Amino acid sequence: MQSLVTLINVFAVSRGKEDEFVRLWNQTAHLLKQEPGFIDTKLHRSLDAEARFSFINVAHWESQETWQQAIASNPELQDWWRQIALLAEANPALYKVEVQH
Repeated sequence: MQSLVTLINVFAVSRGKEDEFVRLWNQTAHLLKQEPGFIDTKLHRSLDAEARFSFINVAHWESQETWQQAIASNPELQDWWRQIALLAEANPALYKVEVQH
């Protein structure tokens, strides 16, 4: 059985590279929106200029499998990762809800 997953990716972006990072993130979000299983995504920016992770991406996918297929089937994402690596340290991971109140 497939279940909803949340991708959380925290980014430590080099100072002065924030605008370029957001531009690249928007391009990639547009690509991923076209993939089966994509639900939504939001990029959050820290209000603390000294925060280690200046940006956090939270995205929802129908399942781990749909996320993996989207990543594996899109060669443009490999180029994106190379470009992002020049601007930021990325730390992606998939999560499921463990407890909800």
